[in-house]
Amino acid sequence: MRKVIQQSIPNLTQFQLNNYLIYLAFGKDDYLKEALYSLLSFYNFHAKEDTIKVLIYTDTSDYFKKVLPSDVVYHTIDDETISSWKGNLNYVYRLKTKVLQDVCKRYTGNFLFADTDTVFLKNSRSLFQQIEAAELLLDTCEGKLVDNKGGIATKTKRFLKMQNTFSIASDTDIIYIDEQFVAWNSGTIGFTNALANTLVCVEELIDELYAKSNLFVVEQIALSYYFQKLKEPKATKDFLHHYWDFKEFRPILIDFFNHNKSKSLTELIVEMDKIHPQRLAVEKRKYKKLPFLQKQWRKITTGKKWKMPTYYLD
Repeated sequence: MRKVIQQSIPNLTQFQLNNYLIYLAFGKDDYLKEALYSLLSFYNFHAKEDTIKVLIYTDTSDYFKKVLPSDVVYHTIDDETISSWKGNLNYVYRLKTKVLQDVCKRYTGNFLFADTDTVFLKNSRSLFQQIEAAELLLDTCEGKLVDNKGGIATKTKRFLKMQNTFSIASDTDIIYIDEQFVAWNSGTIGFTNALANTLVCVEELIDELYAKSNLFVVEQIALSYYFQKLKEPKATKDFLHHYWDFKEFRPILIDFFNHNKSKSLTELIVEMDKIHPQRLAVEKRKYKKLPFLQKQWRKITTGKKWKMPTYYLD
């Protein structure tokens, strides 16, 4: 398999490389607000002269145009495209891979895809330098499935005990995934056009796994599998915070944007740290690390698992 992938990778020196930050934001207002907040954090650390072009795949470009700079590029995805990209099984996370494929067809350069529920912690120029040096980037390594006690990991391990070998049309090798598999979170994805053919394999493996398991995490399993076939990915977690397990942030975003609805991009950037998700999620993270009995005792004695820290918008 390694030979098959490497044969599909052109020499990176032939490219006139440029840097692209990519978002997919469609459907629910929650995702639009998450994406806009993430972009506020990006512009907080990146001046206009930074050579990073923002691309947004969306069905609601007007929402972003009200706030973001005029040089942002929008790719409209209508209902028909969204339905097609979800595939026959209507798997929503399949769209990410289709966006990555579409980017490879339209552009040449260094690509950093970010989920909407991410926030920049610093300037990302060195991430793009890593991508240009042919590194593969993902959010963070979640370790072996066997060591993960979470609910979705348990369901995944149960599925893999029933079946751990798979095959797809674009890969002549048998694909083997068991509970020793090392999973990476795909909240961020760094790559170049060199991955175009590999992304076809990722799509096919997604379809194969989802058809047999119906697990929503098969997108990151497929991406982790093929990225690691090439090389060990590099983590982006020191540059972007991915708050995938902090959905409680969504009502706060509603408050934030309603409170600041008449403000400009510059003014919103000044205000955004008042609700930084990394800070507001501290109590939840502490609670999740408690032993089971301590969690139960807290719920019995206080009536709640944890308390959201106070935040002020004025």
